[in-house]
Amino acid sequence: MELLYRKIIQKELQQLEDKLSSSISSDINLATEVTQHVVNSGGKRIRPVICILVAKMLNYKGSELIKLASSIELLHTATLIHDDVVDQSSTRRGKESIHTKWDNSHSVLVGDFVYSKAFQLMASLDNQEIIRILADSTNRISEGEVLQLSLKKRKVLSKEDYFEIIDRKTAELFKASAITAGSLASCNENEFIALTNFAIALGNNFQIKDDLLDYFGDEELTGKKIGKDFEEGKFTLPLIIALPLMSEEHKFMILETLFDNKESDFKEIVKIIKDTGAVKKVEEICNQFSETCFKELESFPESDYKRALLDIVKNINTRVS
Repeated sequence: MELLYRKIIQKELQQLEDKLSSSISSDINLATEVTQHVVNSGGKRIRPVICILVAKMLNYKGSELIKLASSIELLHTATLIHDDVVDQSSTRRGKESIHTKWDNSHSVLVGDFVYSKAFQLMASLDNQEIIRILADSTNRISEGEVLQLSLKKRKVLSKEDYFEIIDRKTAELFKASAITAGSLASCNENEFIALTNFAIALGNNFQIKDDLLDYFGDEELTGKKIGKDFEEGKFTLPLIIALPLMSEEHKFMILETLFDNKESDFKEIVKIIKDTGAVKKVEEICNQFSETCFKELESFPESDYKRALLDIVKNINTRVS
């Protein structure tokens, strides 16, 4: 089913793609080629979409929106490129990752190149508040990466640590997407607070659903190998909630597989997690985040753009890719 935003901001989405393509061009042909490999591989563009919809909902009429949305997508792309090096991921969005197609050196340097392009776009906005927000967000996302790496050797990751990681790594850029749009549209303090709460809840919900799809998704639809996070030794919410609810025998088997790269039947692990009832508990948490999103948008006037944001919230809990 096509989401509402694809119809109402169709023109802006095409402008976004055009701006992304022009922004990553370089006199160094290899830099352009490698960057195009990941930028042109698609992706949901959910962060720039939020940025565009929020600005439009706030009746922004200026000419800076596509530049801002593009800089946000480039920041996100740079984090993905570096993520794939850290995790040694072989695919990204259904295509070979840069470090697989080229090597780690290309990934690190091109990731830096994309960051620099994002900041060039940000600087061209000539809005100190937006530059500060995005710079702070980039710092928090980097800290989230380091935190996740530092906690990787723990026997079991706590729910608190998990939420601290996803708050920094995922929800932070969702928040930045919404509040920079708010800043661009000169929103008031109450609107700024509502946008902050809305976007953090949306980002958390998006990541948790992504983590569920790692166990229960369809590889052809997600473009991501099922069990990829588990294979990389990542504790995500379905597993964190399931572990205390399963037998000691199952817990030992799963933790041994996770830490010692022991071969196991992933379908069996998925069944064990499902049988604990953890999936229902995770979905309840997702629903709570959705309710927060709905509540925070109530104060904004009705418009197609607000309805499109609500449509995204509803879609996240039913998404299959």
